[in-house]
Amino acid sequence: MIYTVLTIFIIGLFLVTSQKETIIKSLNKMYNCFDIADYFVRKAKEEGQGVDPMKLLKLTYIAHGWYLGFKDKPLFLNQVQAWKHGTVIPELYHVIKRYGSGYVDKSTLELYTENKIKKEDESFLNAIWNQYKQFSGGQLSDKTHEEGTPWQTSYNGLHNVTIPTERIKEYYKNLIAEKRGQ
Repeated sequence: MIYTVLTIFIIGLFLVTSQKETIIKSLNKMYNCFDIADYFVRKAKEEGQGVDPMKLLKLTYIAHGWYLGFKDKPLFLNQVQAWKHGTVIPELYHVIKRYGSGYVDKSTLELYTENKIKKEDESFLNAIWNQYKQFSGGQLSDKTHEEGTPWQTSYNGLHNVTIPTERIKEYYKNLIAEKRGQ
Protein backbone atom coordinates (compact mmCIF):
# COMPACT_ATOMS: atom_id res chain seq x y z
CA MET A 1 0.00 0.00 0.00
CA ILE A 2 2.70 2.48 1.01
CA TYR A 3 4.69 1.44 -2.08
CA THR A 4 1.69 2.25 -4.33
CA VAL A 5 1.15 5.65 -2.69
CA LEU A 6 4.84 6.43 -2.94
CA THR A 7 4.89 5.39 -6.63
CA ILE A 8 1.86 7.59 -7.41
CA PHE A 9 3.49 10.48 -5.54
CA ILE A 10 6.75 10.12 -7.48
CA ILE A 11 4.93 9.90 -10.83
CA GLY A 12 2.86 12.97 -9.91
CA LEU A 13 5.97 14.86 -8.89
CA PHE A 14 7.64 13.91 -12.18
CA LEU A 15 4.64 15.13 -14.20
CA VAL A 16 4.48 18.45 -12.34
CA THR A 17 8.23 18.96 -12.78
CA SER A 18 8.14 18.15 -16.50
CA GLN A 19 5.17 20.51 -17.01
CA LYS A 20 7.04 23.24 -15.16
CA GLU A 21 10.07 22.74 -17.42
CA THR A 22 7.84 22.93 -20.51
CA ILE A 23 6.27 26.17 -19.27
CA ILE A 24 9.68 27.67 -18.47
CA LYS A 25 11.01 26.68 -21.91
CA SER A 26 8.02 28.30 -23.63
CA LEU A 27 8.45 31.48 -21.58
CA ASN A 28 12.12 31.61 -22.49
CA LYS A 29 11.13 31.50 -26.18
CA MET A 30 8.92 34.58 -25.76
CA TYR A 31 10.26 37.91 -26.83
CA ASN A 32 11.01 40.77 -24.52
CA CYS A 33 10.27 44.38 -25.36
CA PHE A 34 13.90 44.91 -26.43
CA ASP A 35 13.64 42.20 -29.10
CA ILE A 36 10.69 44.04 -30.64
CA ALA A 37 12.20 47.52 -30.27
CA ASP A 38 15.48 46.30 -31.78
CA TYR A 39 13.55 44.97 -34.76
CA PHE A 40 11.98 48.40 -35.38
CA VAL A 41 15.33 50.20 -35.01
CA ARG A 42 16.89 47.83 -37.56
CA LYS A 43 13.91 48.26 -39.89
CA ALA A 44 14.17 52.05 -39.72
CA LYS A 45 17.91 51.92 -40.47
CA GLU A 46 17.33 49.59 -43.44
CA GLU A 47 15.01 52.23 -44.89
CA GLY A 48 17.34 55.13 -44.13
CA GLN A 49 15.16 56.43 -41.32
CA GLY A 50 15.67 56.98 -37.64
CA VAL A 51 13.35 56.27 -34.77
CA ASP A 52 13.25 58.41 -31.62
CA PRO A 53 12.40 57.05 -28.15
CA MET A 54 8.75 58.12 -28.20
CA LYS A 55 8.10 56.57 -31.58
CA LEU A 56 9.94 53.40 -30.57
CA LEU A 57 7.92 53.06 -27.36
CA LYS A 58 4.65 53.57 -29.21
CA LEU A 59 5.53 51.19 -32.07
CA THR A 60 6.52 48.50 -29.58
CA TYR A 61 3.29 48.97 -27.62
CA ILE A 62 1.09 49.07 -30.73
CA ALA A 63 2.71 45.88 -32.06
CA HIS A 64 2.02 44.23 -28.69
CA GLY A 65 -1.61 45.34 -28.82
CA TRP A 66 -2.28 44.09 -32.34
CA TYR A 67 -0.49 40.82 -31.52
CA LEU A 68 -2.74 40.33 -28.50
CA GLY A 69 -5.77 41.09 -30.64
CA PHE A 70 -4.88 38.72 -33.45
CA LYS A 71 -3.10 35.91 -31.62
CA ASP A 72 -4.66 35.97 -28.13
CA LYS A 73 -1.23 35.97 -26.53
CA PRO A 74 1.26 38.67 -25.61
CA LEU A 75 4.11 39.60 -27.91
CA PHE A 76 6.25 40.15 -24.80
CA LEU A 77 5.74 39.85 -21.06
CA ASN A 78 7.06 43.27 -20.04
CA GLN A 79 4.57 45.41 -18.18
CA VAL A 80 2.81 48.27 -19.98
CA GLN A 81 1.95 51.33 -17.93
CA ALA A 82 -0.16 54.45 -18.37
CA TRP A 83 1.92 57.57 -17.76
CA LYS A 84 0.96 61.21 -18.25
CA HIS A 85 2.20 61.27 -21.85
CA GLY A 86 0.87 57.88 -22.86
CA THR A 87 1.61 54.20 -22.80
CA VAL A 88 5.08 53.28 -21.62
CA ILE A 89 7.01 50.05 -21.28
CA PRO A 90 9.18 51.08 -18.30
CA GLU A 91 12.11 48.72 -18.95
CA LEU A 92 12.42 49.99 -22.51
CA TYR A 93 11.90 53.62 -21.53
CA HIS A 94 14.72 53.57 -18.97
CA VAL A 95 17.17 52.21 -21.56
CA ILE A 96 16.30 54.62 -24.39
CA LYS A 97 15.38 57.84 -22.56
CA ARG A 98 18.99 59.06 -22.79
CA TYR A 99 18.44 59.69 -26.51
CA GLY A 100 15.95 62.47 -25.76
CA SER A 101 14.48 63.47 -29.12
CA GLY A 102 17.38 61.92 -31.07
CA TYR A 103 17.41 58.58 -32.81
CA VAL A 104 17.93 55.35 -30.91
CA ASP A 105 21.07 53.42 -31.80
CA LYS A 106 20.68 49.69 -32.39
CA SER A 107 23.76 48.90 -30.34
CA THR A 108 22.00 50.13 -27.21
CA LEU A 109 19.32 47.48 -27.57
CA GLU A 110 21.64 44.64 -28.59
CA LEU A 111 22.68 44.28 -24.96
CA TYR A 112 19.12 43.37 -24.02
CA THR A 113 17.86 41.30 -26.92
CA GLU A 114 17.51 37.60 -26.24
CA ASN A 115 15.52 36.07 -29.05
CA LYS A 116 15.65 36.07 -32.81
CA ILE A 117 12.33 37.10 -34.33
CA LYS A 118 10.58 34.14 -36.00
CA LYS A 119 9.64 34.45 -39.69
CA GLU A 120 5.89 34.54 -39.02
CA ASP A 121 6.36 37.26 -36.41
CA GLU A 122 8.73 39.13 -38.70
CA SER A 123 5.90 39.33 -41.27
CA PHE A 124 3.59 40.61 -38.55
CA LEU A 125 6.10 43.24 -37.40
CA ASN A 126 6.72 44.31 -41.01
CA ALA A 127 2.99 44.93 -41.38
CA ILE A 128 2.98 47.04 -38.21
CA TRP A 129 6.04 48.96 -39.39
CA ASN A 130 4.53 49.61 -42.83
CA GLN A 131 1.25 50.78 -41.30
CA TYR A 132 2.76 53.16 -38.73
CA LYS A 133 6.23 54.20 -39.95
CA GLN A 134 4.99 57.46 -41.45
CA PHE A 135 3.76 58.72 -38.07
CA SER A 136 5.89 60.65 -35.60
CA GLY A 137 6.16 59.64 -31.98
CA GLY A 138 3.78 62.48 -31.10
CA GLN A 139 1.20 61.32 -33.63
CA LEU A 140 1.41 57.75 -32.37
CA SER A 141 1.05 59.04 -28.82
CA ASP A 142 -2.10 60.91 -29.86
CA LYS A 143 -3.49 57.66 -31.28
CA THR A 144 -2.90 55.91 -27.96
CA HIS A 145 -4.74 58.75 -26.15
CA GLU A 146 -7.97 58.51 -28.13
CA GLU A 147 -11.29 57.92 -26.38
CA GLY A 148 -11.68 54.34 -25.19
CA THR A 149 -8.02 53.34 -25.56
CA PRO A 150 -6.38 51.28 -22.80
CA TRP A 151 -4.36 54.37 -21.79
CA GLN A 152 -7.46 56.56 -21.61
CA THR A 153 -9.39 54.02 -19.53
CA SER A 154 -6.42 53.33 -17.21
CA TYR A 155 -4.72 56.67 -16.62
CA ASN A 156 -6.15 58.59 -13.69
CA GLY A 157 -3.52 61.25 -13.10
CA LEU A 158 -1.18 58.88 -11.28
CA HIS A 159 2.23 57.73 -12.48
CA ASN A 160 3.04 54.05 -13.11
CA VAL A 161 -0.51 52.75 -13.52
CA THR A 162 -0.27 49.23 -14.95
CA ILE A 163 -2.53 48.66 -17.95
CA PRO A 164 -3.94 45.13 -17.66
CA THR A 165 -3.00 42.91 -20.60
CA GLU A 166 -6.63 41.83 -20.88
CA ARG A 167 -7.70 45.45 -21.37
CA ILE A 168 -5.16 45.89 -24.18
CA LYS A 169 -6.26 42.62 -25.80
CA GLU A 170 -9.96 43.52 -25.57
CA TYR A 171 -9.34 46.94 -27.13
CA TYR A 172 -7.41 45.54 -30.10
CA LYS A 173 -9.86 42.67 -30.58
CA ASN A 174 -12.62 45.29 -30.82
CA LEU A 175 -10.60 47.23 -33.41
CA ILE A 176 -10.18 44.04 -35.44
CA ALA A 177 -13.91 43.31 -35.24
CA GLU A 178 -14.72 46.88 -36.34
CA LYS A 179 -12.35 46.68 -39.31
CA ARG A 180 -13.76 43.33 -40.38
CA GLY A 181 -17.29 44.69 -40.12
CA GLN A 182 -16.62 47.57 -42.52
